[in-house]
Amino acid sequence: MKSQKLGTFENPHVKSIINTPSRPYLSWLKNGEKTAEGRINSPAWKKITVGDWLMLKDSKTDEYLLGIVSFKHEYKIFKEMLLTEGVSNMLPFLNADALEEGIKVYESFPGAERIQTFGCVAVGIKTTINSF
Repeated sequence: MKSQKLGTFENPHVKSIINTPSRPYLSWLKNGEKTAEGRINSPAWKKITVGDWLMLKDSKTDEYLLGIVSFKHEYKIFKEMLLTEGVSNMLPFLNADALEEGIKVYESFPGAERIQTFGCVAVGIKTTINSF
């Protein structure tokens, strides 16, 4: 059996996301309140390109969002990403001028210290299918 190319509809990139009632990231991405998903630009995220299919899945609830990567912007530090993309565009529960608080949110995520090695990335997702 021939393996499918990663990033296609049949074989999308699958990434985990923590989705809570107080921070419903999947819903925010779906309705456009959150315009990009911010992550450490690890080797797995470096492979993702504009036009690829991406699934963000909450492993606790099995809710997911499937969409096409509409843009990918790479940055060296969280501050640069938040200033460029907009704090409230990345973290809708914060005001647009809450830069320092936004940086602290990203620094609190598991593995955030890897930013020194990999930098970070903002990925836009055009939603096509979701489970909620």
